[in-house]
Amino acid sequence: MQAILTLNSGSSSIKFAVFTHANKKLTRAYSGFVDHVTTTEPHLKIKDSVDTVIYEKKLQVPEHVDAYEIAINTILAELQKIGVKIIAAGHRMIHGAMKYRSATIVDGEVINFLEKLSSLAPLHQPYNLRGIEILRTAYPDLLQVVCFDTAFHTTCNELTQLFAIPKWLTAEGVRRYGFHGLSYEYVVSQFDKCLPQEKANSKIIILHLGQGASMCGIVNHKSFAVSIGFSALDGLPMGTRSGSFDPGAMLYLMQAYRMDHQRLERLFYKESGLLGVSGISSDMRVLLNSDSPDAKLAIDLFAYRVGSWIGTLAAEMQGLDGLVFTAGIGENAPAIREKICERAAWLGAKIDQRKNLKNSACINCFDSKLSIHVIPTDEELMIATHTFKVCS
Repeated sequence: MQAILTLNSGSSSIKFAVFTHANKKLTRAYSGFVDHVTTTEPHLKIKDSVDTVIYEKKLQVPEHVDAYEIAINTILAELQKIGVKIIAAGHRMIHGAMKYRSATIVDGEVINFLEKLSSLAPLHQPYNLRGIEILRTAYPDLLQVVCFDTAFHTTCNELTQLFAIPKWLTAEGVRRYGFHGLSYEYVVSQFDKCLPQEKANSKIIILHLGQGASMCGIVNHKSFAVSIGFSALDGLPMGTRSGSFDPGAMLYLMQAYRMDHQRLERLFYKESGLLGVSGISSDMRVLLNSDSPDAKLAIDLFAYRVGSWIGTLAAEMQGLDGLVFTAGIGENAPAIREKICERAAWLGAKIDQRKNLKNSACINCFDSKLSIHVIPTDEELMIATHTFKVCS
């Protein structure tokens, strides 16, 4: 079976999928993940096209051996055993700056440029690049393609991309980029099918809510403004990330607590967000099932910030016609969707409780001024689609 492999290597997990192509259509044949990669017990699971687990194993990682290399090579070996011949690989790459506006074939020049961006996304970029490196070693002649989370947002309103800082810093690349672009691009591709005809080309906010969270204002199927900016820390509170934070407060932490770059990086990337506020978990499911006042506070703060960003993005677009929820929390947490829509009631959002609890595709009441939908995202299919186009 000839197929395209998609690989999304992150700081603690590796997601992958295998797509075949026939009759002008990409079909997911296999998918899977390795979680807890950086611990002593990484766990590999492979599923077939109907989500049946066909392989599951705890990986053994000897001391001083790269867990990512073992994990990815095990994935490749198991796929080979079931008859998969990889003819191309597509990778999620979180950052392409302003240089890369579309999927690009991997070569030495591309790798060198992307390595320079690692400090802008330390929990993503180095691991995305590590996946490419391991595949290059295993299959030196394999065509590899990078698909950028930033590319979708290069259409954003110019003013929303700028910070009020000296011009030379902007010229050096200190500007707002936006992320989760592959997810947004896929969801937008479903508008004509999932939204009412009169709404598909209007002003829509997509809420990508998961461990990583952001929001994007869409005008005529294109990114117009986004909550997340220069780094993956900006905008909404996330599982372990702080979201927007006053730079003056950061200066205070540096002075009063002598926090250096590494300590601040750990604080804002790994100790904040839902985990930091609740003191319990970064998992919204755990918090929703907790009786802790701090869990409730974390949930309320999350919904409050999302509600605030709905107002901001609506103002940037000069109007709002609908909301679309996606990603882990957005697709599966009715209580969070309800709280958020309550905060958007002033814009005419009115949720249907019964439809919302059922996770229906359309969850607005008949008299809601805003169309409210749930559209599952599929970043892997978007990566495979871009990879196939580059290969063709």
